[in-house]
Amino acid sequence: MNDDQKKDDQSLVEDDELAQKVAAAQAEAEEEVLDEGGDVDPVSEVDQLKEALARCMADLQNFKRRSEEEKASFVKFANAQLLKSLLPIFDNLNRSIEHLPENLKEDNWTKGVVHVHADLMKTLESLGVKKMKTVGEKLNPNKHEALMSGPGEKDTIVEEFESGYEMNDEVVKPAKVKVGDGS
Repeated sequence: MNDDQKKDDQSLVEDDELAQKVAAAQAEAEEEVLDEGGDVDPVSEVDQLKEALARCMADLQNFKRRSEEEKASFVKFANAQLLKSLLPIFDNLNRSIEHLPENLKEDNWTKGVVHVHADLMKTLESLGVKKMKTVGEKLNPNKHEALMSGPGEKDTIVEEFESGYEMNDEVVKPAKVKVGDGS
């Protein structure tokens, strides 16, 4: 049995216990009203308690939903923070492989490093991390950080200085780019 199933089972037990306590309180309240010979109508008292129970149950369900949403949000934030820390290292590894000297390309150690790079890239992709397309794209301030401008079509990216990454369609690291100025 996994943790989620245990939590669900525990929630059901807690819900049953709460319902039993409310039922016991209702029965006790009815007995007190009858014993006192009071003017309070036991049926209306029971209806009020049922309404209070319904509100409590709704509050409990809302609390559970909010807790799950907060937990998911925290996990998403933690993953994004970890990626922000690792992506500069990944970028440096990319640059190292791009500028690999010709005399080292057939070296077995170098081939091993290239395979590690490929495995890391596959792992990131399996986690929903994608490298952004930049060169030839229109500048999007939400995805790109324009560091300079130069000759080229206005507001079109002409060069990429650092790669940008998205995770599940949210920007984790904006791309650092050069943008055309229309000249």
